Amino acid sequence: MLPLLLSLLACNPDPYPGEQGKILHVGLRLLPKSFDPPQVDDEGSGAIASQVYEGLLAYHPYARPYQLIPALAADLPEVSEDKLTYTFTLREDVRFADDDCFPGGEGRAVTAQDFLYAFKRFSHPNTRARGWWLLDGKLVGLNDWRDGLSDQMTAAREAGEEIPTDALWGIEQSVAGLEVIDDRTFRFNLTEPYPQFLWTLAMSYTSVYPHEAVEYYGDEFRNNPVGTGPFKVTEFNPVYRVVYEKNDNFRDVTFPDPEHNPDERWDGWEKDRDAGLLVDAGQKLPLLDGIEMRFILEDQPRWLYFKSGYLDFLNPPKDNTSEAVPQGDLSGELKERGVRLQPWTELGTVYTCLNTLDPLLSNVGVRKAIALAFDHAWTVENLYAGQAVVANTLIPPGVAGYVDYHPFHADDGAAQYEKARQVLAEAGYPDGIDPATGKSLRIRFESSGTSVTARHFSDRFTDEMRRIGIEVDVIVNTFPQMTQKMRGGNFQVAGLAWGFDYPDAQNILQLLYGPNKAPGVNSSNFDDSTFNSLYEQSATMTDGPERTALYEQMSQIVSDNVPWITRAHRIRQNLQQPWLQGFRYTGVNDQYWRYADIDLEARQASVSQWNAPVRAPLFVLGLLSVGLIGLTVYRGREL
Repeated sequence: MLPLLLSLLACNPDPYPGEQGKILHVGLRLLPKSFDPPQVDDEGSGAIASQVYEGLLAYHPYARPYQLIPALAADLPEVSEDKLTYTFTLREDVRFADDDCFPGGEGRAVTAQDFLYAFKRFSHPNTRARGWWLLDGKLVGLNDWRDGLSDQMTAAREAGEEIPTDALWGIEQSVAGLEVIDDRTFRFNLTEPYPQFLWTLAMSYTSVYPHEAVEYYGDEFRNNPVGTGPFKVTEFNPVYRVVYEKNDNFRDVTFPDPEHNPDERWDGWEKDRDAGLLVDAGQKLPLLDGIEMRFILEDQPRWLYFKSGYLDFLNPPKDNTSEAVPQGDLSGELKERGVRLQPWTELGTVYTCLNTLDPLLSNVGVRKAIALAFDHAWTVENLYAGQAVVANTLIPPGVAGYVDYHPFHADDGAAQYEKARQVLAEAGYPDGIDPATGKSLRIRFESSGTSVTARHFSDRFTDEMRRIGIEVDVIVNTFPQMTQKMRGGNFQVAGLAWGFDYPDAQNILQLLYGPNKAPGVNSSNFDDSTFNSLYEQSATMTDGPERTALYEQMSQIVSDNVPWITRAHRIRQNLQQPWLQGFRYTGVNDQYWRYADIDLEARQASVSQWNAPVRAPLFVLGLLSVGLIGLTVYRGREL
């Protein structure tokens, strides 16, 4: 059987046999958790959900600094003078994709009632939305409605009623802050000015979807998305891949054409035109017939897929970055192939999270000692192949509030073991020995994967801690397993990264705000009264020097108290195959794929050339084994 399989593969090295049309091939490095918008709080889920779901607003695909544009709204909102009322008018041509949840399988028109339902479901206590912090305390009556439902459900259960924990009990009760004016007009009434509010309306959390889908699919709604976006899902295997096709109900939206339409111009549009990003100007979106996203968790197979032309786009894995982008420039081989490089400095921060409620780590001296023992220069050079900068603070450079203040980082990012041992002794643990037991301190480090990068970091962390007398137990989790532990406060140390949901430092500072402690987004459980006061003061301020000064103070408090050890701001060296064109990558959301286009003839010619039969069999067998493993795991799991 094996010789026969190899013979067949030698004749047809294509891992996408029978595929028709312009299908984009993307490889994801993380398994997604859910398509359900209130649960989209991780990179994998964000990538898959962004192709299906939309909200009132979206990011301009090319303008930098980032700008918001209408999506399902007909225009930007009418805002009251006191900044407390936002009134949106919906487009008339928006329909949900066809789906079995609708009578006759035909998608219907979107109305303001759909937004009311989506926002109330997001806020319902039984939904347990990870992003509840977005609206917590922000809309008139919303918290009272939410708390009232909790009390009513508790009373009903105590009276003997059976109320499922996921039921939207009482969702029909009104909320003053969410107001339907008519079918096409929706109004938000805020409790106080909320400068970041419009950014939140471009997030996956606040996407719209039909109540029919939630009711029809029940628990399986997380695997059966129904939205308004340019694509709809035709296949979803949560451990292997997701396949999309063009949504025939997608409204009439065209590719920006600034050269011929002055109203569509943005600063720097000429440079984007000259760079070839606007070759499809004026054409109807989407330009693709579909997308196939394959979940390839291991770095090497992802890199080999791209080198063979079986992926159209890639952030090269750390171990392959020096091969792909030596000294920050494309390799000769990739240049010869016509591959393009689109570097992007990540709007986010890689960090190590310390649970400040843990009995050992509640000692700030222990946290400082751990921070001093980190070798950030080694991390940048070895884990990111130089494609990162040391994160001296939690706010990235270029974002208002950044300040180069790092009391427990060396200027060059190197470890400071002797100083770390001194601080650890002052904290009550000389040589890392617990005087109560006479034994070395032990801490648990939660790793979120088995990739080469994850293993290298956990090995390095173990070595760094051992140098100051602390032993480390590495616990390997899937990302969902690790986040579940953190929500329950059941961890000591974990490696994480935060990509900004919107380009405002408040988005990362809220991860340290005391009231957001677990199970909220403040996984470190940091609770500093001064920080909290500054955060609350800045929350209603518009962008400007005064607010920036408060952000800087908060950042310094975090650096002084070390609930996080900030490690790196990564540089994404995005590689694009020569046949892929028209879009600009952004890490804020993943809706940019609708602007992508593919030259099918160029792809077919290159893939055939790069995968000559003489070397295809074993290589392709290796690639197929990745998919077969995914299918095997999937078949053994009941969804």
